[in-house]
Amino acid sequence: MKCQVSVLLGAALLCLLVLVLQPSTVRGDRLQPKGYKQTVEKLQKFYASFEQQVSREFRRWKQQGTMTPHFRHLIAASAIGKSERAQEIRELPTAREGPLCAICRGFGGSVLEFRREGASREEVFNTTVELCTMLNLQEESICRGLIELNIDTILYIVDNRPELSSASLCAVVFQSGACVLDDPTFTEWQVELDPNGTPVTASKAGTPQRGPNDLKIVQITDLHFDPNYRPGYNAECGAPACCRESQGVPEDPAAGAGHWGDYRNCDTPWNAVEDLLDRVAEEHADADFIYHTGDIIDHGIWETSIGYNVRSISRVVEKFRQTFGETPVYNILGNHEAHPTNVYELGEVTRPDFSTNWLYHLSADLWSQWLPQAAQQTIRLGGYYTALVCPGFRVIALNNNDCYTFNWWILFQPDALKGQLQWLHDVLLQAERAGEKVHILAHLPISSDCFSVWQREYRRILERFRDTISAQFHGHTHKDEFNVFYASESPEHAVGVAWNGGSGTSHTNVNPNYVVYYVNPETYEVTDFESYAYNLTSANMSPDERPAWFRMYSFQEEYGLSDLSPAGVDAMIQRLGTPAGRDELRRYWEYKVKLADASLATDCTEECLLNHLCEIVTNQADDLRKCQELSETFFD
Repeated sequence: MKCQVSVLLGAALLCLLVLVLQPSTVRGDRLQPKGYKQTVEKLQKFYASFEQQVSREFRRWKQQGTMTPHFRHLIAASAIGKSERAQEIRELPTAREGPLCAICRGFGGSVLEFRREGASREEVFNTTVELCTMLNLQEESICRGLIELNIDTILYIVDNRPELSSASLCAVVFQSGACVLDDPTFTEWQVELDPNGTPVTASKAGTPQRGPNDLKIVQITDLHFDPNYRPGYNAECGAPACCRESQGVPEDPAAGAGHWGDYRNCDTPWNAVEDLLDRVAEEHADADFIYHTGDIIDHGIWETSIGYNVRSISRVVEKFRQTFGETPVYNILGNHEAHPTNVYELGEVTRPDFSTNWLYHLSADLWSQWLPQAAQQTIRLGGYYTALVCPGFRVIALNNNDCYTFNWWILFQPDALKGQLQWLHDVLLQAERAGEKVHILAHLPISSDCFSVWQREYRRILERFRDTISAQFHGHTHKDEFNVFYASESPEHAVGVAWNGGSGTSHTNVNPNYVVYYVNPETYEVTDFESYAYNLTSANMSPDERPAWFRMYSFQEEYGLSDLSPAGVDAMIQRLGTPAGRDELRRYWEYKVKLADASLATDCTEECLLNHLCEIVTNQADDLRKCQELSETFFD
């Protein structure tokens, strides 16, 4: 990247941030370049300088009513590219960490000051809409809708936490190495662990290959049903969700939405939701259980409402009820089920209009036919529960959306996150004493955008109860992938595996899929799984015919594993982390995007493949030891 001499200080600063964070010698976005920590320390001075510049120019704007040319240059230099709008923060390259943190601290800090100096709700609203649009975060109508939905929550937090700084706010949201969190309010809380655990001295071994008596569990996740989806409507609208009735029919037919879904930023039409559930019931009628791991609501995050969400949730859960009959369905909540999206109340909040109780009570009612009466209490309290499936086997269903870094309530009372984690610990302790094995369901993968302190505490719990926890199941990323956990003090030892069910939606650049797991009936460990999908391109060419679902692969067959235990999967990862394992790693990536034409067309370089390998072994934002270890063998 080249810096133009004529660009003002703000642009020069951002350009410098990109240069110093660019991983020039180490390949892979999950990897940090040499001297990264020292560079980050130096960046704090640049952040302070940039904040001061933006604050000074912001004040002039508010006092004089017009923006100076310098302020406009700062905004123009800070504006993001449209391609970044659709990406999760975890998907952005390391080189963007510094600039994004600086933008957040500079402009976010100015708005924070503005409110604390007496700005009204209307003034803050109009100001943030204008900045959101000029910084190219979204189109103006979407900025306006998103801010309207979230402003009251954020103002409540700002008004009631006068010590909250822009540095802490941005560090929680972006959770990157370049955004340092040094506020003990956020970091100094812990779950109280039972002291009777044993040290980790080896990777956890497990059940051998699948057998004829294995249980069969189907995971369905991230359906993202969009009641506004219309075939033929604009799939290239630039919003978080396209293909919608309000976005019109494009002049170019190629930009129109497909009948069964679309690879672009589009969610799932009802006919595709019905087909997926019907196909599971038809092809896997012998399934013992269904795990439904959240995200029913679409990506129209700027225009949700409680009524809108209730209608979609109720319709989808009713379809589950009609389709699967007596087969137990274990549901959990996704981050999109809340209104506003991602926002799950935490802490001692006095305003009833901020409560998430409407969603918890709705869920308790809709899920009741599949659950014991005792589960009602915790569902109504916080959207989580446990159920004894059969003697010796228990499901724990978490609502870990509270740890999502875009859940603003983390900023209000961070230690309130401890409540559900302590409950998880206590249920696992009881299960251990009763000799039960446990499956944990959680929408957010622990490695995916969960607040780092929550990640730290979850890992402590997992390590303590590694012999009780037989499997973990996640959603959220829309990718067919998995995550391996390693002991904190002995990272050479693998202690757990979490499987991700992919998504029923094709948003974005993936094929719809579901997963069938085979589970040992004594240890309740996963012995194999099969992923099923259909090619969206082919399906849309025949809109009058049902999609042609096919078995993409069997995990055990594809990778030649003797078992899918943490030890067995870790051995596979070590193989994939060498040049000899490159073809296997490429196949892993192809299956991860579910053989979607739109993704395969972009290919995946060696650096890209290393990044995907690193994502398997990274489950805490500030712990990249396993990734660095794999990088040392990757290019040998």
